[in-house]
Amino acid sequence: MDISWDKLLPNEYCMRAMKPRVFERHTEPSANAEKTIGYDEHGTKCFYCHSFMMTADGFDIDEFPIQIETYYERVTAWRLDGGGWVKLKSYSDKMDQCNKHLVTLPIELSDEMPR
Repeated sequence: MDISWDKLLPNEYCMRAMKPRVFERHTEPSANAEKTIGYDEHGTKCFYCHSFMMTADGFDIDEFPIQIETYYERVTAWRLDGGGWVKLKSYSDKMDQCNKHLVTLPIELSDEMPR
């Protein structure tokens, strides 16, 4: 499984993030959701990522039923060498508009892995 665990990792935390060796991946196609958890060489969780897309029923221009994307969220977190976590959250609640806009919130530090 090829996972770019450090792709979104902020530069200032690159040297402090624990590197995962093994990944566990869960998907739920009916909910357009997936979650990845990474474990270090000791089997301790050190990486977390979830994403999902919410949809609503709608109709296209010809009145055929379609699924309309309405909300997207991605949360990625890395465990630091001191034991804390750095979290990055991005979302869009304007998926059904022409100018889709992804918002990335400021970096958040916490003592626990996101859920």
